[in-house]
Amino acid sequence: MLIDSTLREGAQAYGVYFTPGARRRMAMILAAACVDEIECGWLGQDGLAEFLGWARATLPRPEQGGPALSLWCPCREADVREAASLDVDRLSIGAPSSAAHRQKRLGLTLDEMCARVRTVVATARAGKIPYISVGLEDASRAALPEALAVARAALGAGAARIRVSDTVGVLTPLSTARLVEVFVRELDVPVAFHGHNDLGMATANAVTALESGASFVDVSALGLGERAGIAALEEVAAWLALRTCASPGPVPAPVSAYDVPALRELCRVAAQAARVPLARNKAVAGEDVFAAESGLHVHGLLRDPALFEPFAPEAVGATRRMAVGAKSGGAAVEAAIGSALVRLRRLPGEDCRCDSGLMERVRGLAGRLGRPLTDSELLGVL
Repeated sequence: MLIDSTLREGAQAYGVYFTPGARRRMAMILAAACVDEIECGWLGQDGLAEFLGWARATLPRPEQGGPALSLWCPCREADVREAASLDVDRLSIGAPSSAAHRQKRLGLTLDEMCARVRTVVATARAGKIPYISVGLEDASRAALPEALAVARAALGAGAARIRVSDTVGVLTPLSTARLVEVFVRELDVPVAFHGHNDLGMATANAVTALESGASFVDVSALGLGERAGIAALEEVAAWLALRTCASPGPVPAPVSAYDVPALRELCRVAAQAARVPLARNKAVAGEDVFAAESGLHVHGLLRDPALFEPFAPEAVGATRRMAVGAKSGGAAVEAAIGSALVRLRRLPGEDCRCDSGLMERVRGLAGRLGRPLTDSELLGVL
């Protein structure tokens, strides 16, 4: 269901260069997190053969519950012949489907593009590649009959999956649903979706694609990829695992096999390897997504965490943090004082009495510091 492309799409991001050690570490986490497929890179990528040899020897095979190993290559006979010499489970072939990409990049008519796809897929089949996926590049801007014609050419030659690509991230959830539903209805093979994040909708579009019948979606850690990247692995995996948490009440057991806490670790590894900051408010993976300071939220969390949390922090390997500062209310301050005394192993004494000016002192100090107060600072203003 999830095709992780951190090592392919993520590695194509501007200025990102994964070391061999980082690639192996991320692949091990992906396998441990039960991701279905790892797109290991693109044909011609430095160190690809060595990485694939290591992955095949180290990671569990698909029949053992491990991820399928896939590789991307362009729609050229020579490339698929070379790919056939590598030990991969799946080959993803990129095929322009819009008139603009087809004509300006390759100088081909629609009939010529379909003929090339048939030839290339047949060559891949002759090379004994077990599973061939054809990606319809720029499908979101293609004339639908033309994109379907390319897909049918691929299927007629033996492709096992069609991947619909929103190459420049122009789709919305509604237009994603309409596009995916057509391909699911018209084709007798699994449909995948590859959505870019140029307008900030990649994760929403990926989730919508799954809800609309797509069998696979492409994702990457932190959404790393060309330009603004693609759908974020940790976000889509968390939705799949925790989507039944929409109603109030106890957090139910995960409904997918994905290990979301492991993916938080992957995000940290990927951020370090790519030398990109991991935003503290990043959905699922950020350190502050279960932190609260404002009076309304802290008061609600003290009553019932489900009032202001869609799922428990433990479900994604995080912890809850509540602090007091310039935005805090009385209930939060009172609870924080008790917690601070416990953490600092102090007993309440004369110096710990609350008075009418306490809130003013707490808010004043936090405002001057520009942050919530530490335990010592909070007890210091009593």
